[in-house]
Amino acid sequence: MRLEVALALTIGGDLRHATRVWRQLEDLGLAVELGGSIAWGEARVLGKGNNSVVLLCRDVRGRRLACKIRRGDAQRPSLLDEAFYLSLANQVSVGPRLIAYSRDVIAMEYVDGVPIPSWWASASRGERISVARQLLEQAFALDELGLSHGELSRPGDHVLIRGGKPVIIDFESASLSRRSRNVLQVANMLRALGLSIPLDVLKKYGEAPSREALEAIELFIGQL
Repeated sequence: MRLEVALALTIGGDLRHATRVWRQLEDLGLAVELGGSIAWGEARVLGKGNNSVVLLCRDVRGRRLACKIRRGDAQRPSLLDEAFYLSLANQVSVGPRLIAYSRDVIAMEYVDGVPIPSWWASASRGERISVARQLLEQAFALDELGLSHGELSRPGDHVLIRGGKPVIIDFESASLSRRSRNVLQVANMLRALGLSIPLDVLKKYGEAPSREALEAIELFIGQL
């Protein structure tokens, strides 16, 4: 199957949408490579959602990247907002590095990582403590920025572990207009993974987010 046809079938929509996406990829200097762990129609991809599909791609320098492409039947009119939010997160060293973007395409650093629930099951106590602290610090950086990720209570889809470091991915639902609760979402995720953080400690952070309130949460990481 020709790559153009496979791409059109993967992203859905009509021929005009597929043609627009193909032109945007060319304008950004990106070449798509079908492959990944998820079967999607006739192709294999890195990820899929209601609004987009994530494919492997390479830029003109030969770097292997992840390309998020808006689906033809997506409810969102473009990926421009998501690209903007990812660029903000990058300013505080959070998320995959944004490489290039257009209306329907986001090219970013390819994170060859493991979803945190799978990684957690076989990690040592020291590794878990390290990742938990790093993840809380990243969440706090986003809170200080006022950028709400919105989906960090679903770690399997939105946190990957690469080389012992957590990477927060997928800023599709991010927002600057709602109250940022990233630390609380991460804390609740860690509770689901076995960390017992008293609710009154979380409540204090929710009422008045601060470095001091964050450190009160981090005190309980040693329980892991």
